[in-house]
Amino acid sequence: MATRNAPNIGQQLAEAQREARDLRIELDRAEGELAQALEAKDYEAAAALKRKADDVRPHVLLAEAQVSAVQSTVAALAEHQRQENAAAAEKERQERAQAIQAEARAAEQQALEESARLFDEAKAGVGKLRDLLKQALLVEQQAGHHRQTAYQARVDVGLEAPSMYGISRPNYVQAGVDESRLLTDIFRHID
Repeated sequence: MATRNAPNIGQQLAEAQREARDLRIELDRAEGELAQALEAKDYEAAAALKRKADDVRPHVLLAEAQVSAVQSTVAALAEHQRQENAAAAEKERQERAQAIQAEARAAEQQALEESARLFDEAKAGVGKLRDLLKQALLVEQQAGHHRQTAYQARVDVGLEAPSMYGISRPNYVQAGVDESRLLTDIFRHID
C-alpha cells in the first residue's frame, strides 16, 4: 500500500482560486469583446469570439466548482478538527472531574473516619470525666466521714459539745457539679 501524504489544502485552494480567476478574466474578456463585435455588427468576429467564450466557459465553471469543492473540504476539515478538539476537551474535562471526584471522596472518607475517631475519643473522655466526678464525690464523702469521726471523737472526750444539727459535710465537688449544667448532665446522663 502506498504511503499517503496529507495534501496541502491551503495551497490547493490558492491554486484553484488563481486558475478560476484567470479563466473568469479570460471569459469576461471574450464576452466583452463579443458584445463590442455585435455592437459593431462584425458578425464574423462575433462568431469567433462566441466560440472562444463557449470553449472557455466549461473550464471556468469547472475551476469555480473546484474552488467551491476545496472550500467545502477546508470547511469540513475545520469542522472535523473543531469536533476533535471539542471531544478532546470534553474528555479532559471529564477526566479532571473524575479525578476531583475521586480525590474528594477519598478526602471525605478520611474526614469521616477522623470524625468518628474523635467522637469516640470524646465519648471516652466524657466517660473518663464521669468516672473522675464519681471518684471525686466518693472521696469527698470519705472526707465527710472522716470529719464526722473526728467530731465524734472530740464529743466523746468532752472537747466539743454535741450539736443537734450535726457537723457540716464537705460539698465542694457536689456544689460544683450542681452549679454546672454540663457537669450535672455528664454525671447523670452519660453512660
